[in-house]
Amino acid sequence: MKYRFFSLDQILHSPLFDFSKPYQPPKRTDRSTRPTRLSDMDFAKASEPYYLEDDVKPLLADLFHLLFAQELRLTHPDERDVYVRLVQSAFVDDLLKRDDFLQVRSLCKGNVFATMEAARAYQQAVESDMQDCVEEVEPLASVLTRLERRHDAADEKLHDLVQQAQVDPAQTPAALQTAAEVASTAEQICVVTSMIQTRMQKRSTETAQVICDAVRCSLDAAVLANYVAKCWGDESQSAPQQVEHNQAMLECVKGNAMLQGITRQLGRMKEMLSDLRKNDYAHGRGEKYTVTRGRDMKNLLSGELALMASPATTPLFLRKYHAKGLLQYAKRERVHKGYGDVIVCLDESGSTEGENAEWGKALALAVQDICAHEGRKYALIHFSGKDQFRTDLFLPGQYTSEDLLFAAEHFFDGGTDFETPVREALRLINEDAFENADILFVTDGEDTISDELASELQEAIQGARCAVVGLLLDADSPGMEFVLEKFCERVYRVSEMYDKDDILTHL
Repeated sequence: MKYRFFSLDQILHSPLFDFSKPYQPPKRTDRSTRPTRLSDMDFAKASEPYYLEDDVKPLLADLFHLLFAQELRLTHPDERDVYVRLVQSAFVDDLLKRDDFLQVRSLCKGNVFATMEAARAYQQAVESDMQDCVEEVEPLASVLTRLERRHDAADEKLHDLVQQAQVDPAQTPAALQTAAEVASTAEQICVVTSMIQTRMQKRSTETAQVICDAVRCSLDAAVLANYVAKCWGDESQSAPQQVEHNQAMLECVKGNAMLQGITRQLGRMKEMLSDLRKNDYAHGRGEKYTVTRGRDMKNLLSGELALMASPATTPLFLRKYHAKGLLQYAKRERVHKGYGDVIVCLDESGSTEGENAEWGKALALAVQDICAHEGRKYALIHFSGKDQFRTDLFLPGQYTSEDLLFAAEHFFDGGTDFETPVREALRLINEDAFENADILFVTDGEDTISDELASELQEAIQGARCAVVGLLLDADSPGMEFVLEKFCERVYRVSEMYDKDDILTHL
């Protein structure tokens, strides 16, 4: 369609143009989001260890913002350049409508490390398909880019000519010609845009599957990053050091299939322990059963605290506080039994390889986490065949996350001999100040133990007043005999558990 304008008034009242406000040159960006400066700084710091190529940074920055930010800020489609508006948007804009992406976002929000890993996983998963889309629309996209530049230049010129023509009628012919050019170029832009959208629509089914797989990869990366930080992170370091440390731990975990399985199991267990601690704290505050007088600020009645709200009544509060005369709740507190140190004997025979080995190692390290929170000494005895053992000691404040990772990586892959770990446990009790330690045996196998050692173990248990707890990984052979059962205060069998992670609530 050829546009014709015959008067300045026709231009001014045409729906094709807007002269109601001063002309503003369009600013097109290669971003789908408009993050705050602080969010951009977070992305810049998070991306430093990855040495990213410049061509992937805009997409990664958008994904980082979508996952990390508390409040999302998106750019208007008209503010985006051709490739972002017509190609990248197919892989980004609809993410917020997906339930699985919202699940990723809930894991990543406010977590720089997990966000960066999830964003990179998604970007790498869609990279190939996005590049195919770019190559397919490249000729039309180049044409569209040139048309938009021509339209922007003509539009700016039209605004100037219209202003001049209102003062000098001699400029009217130039304004009419420019108006026709602007309108014609706008129509061409619509046509070319429609052609690109049609091509993208033809790939929509394939693109939807790619996005689905990419979000799944992103979720997996976010979960693993969170678990790595929980299991092997070092909170004593500064924030930049933590990111670098977590990145190194993650690379180590990714390169070891067994360690990756342990991390996932242990991360889930640590989440469970965190919930148990929260519940324990709430229960530990006790049941309110009467009102008494004192000055325990945690248990004061709200009416007493209200005295501090006014300068006139504050002296009364202070007088009652010093006299221990404030009304407060009395509670029945739970009585806690004293806890000793812990020795875990972990079976690393070849028969445990796979899920049993991963879960057993995760459980052993979860018990270590319990001891660390309670300031108790912990020893992990890895054992397999005769004279095959290694002891890792974790004394309060005397180990690092690397020491824990080193213990997690170890696996003998040999036979099964119970006498070796039992003798080592007795040595720790007798020589290394573990005299009050409880012993947890984690094994999947059957073995024998000499009468002499059995008697020695029985005497040591009675003398130290410690408990021996057995955990039998017998899911594949329920009801199997456990030779150490006669020494154990309790024996837990995986075959009898609805959810074997529930063992943590008992330990």
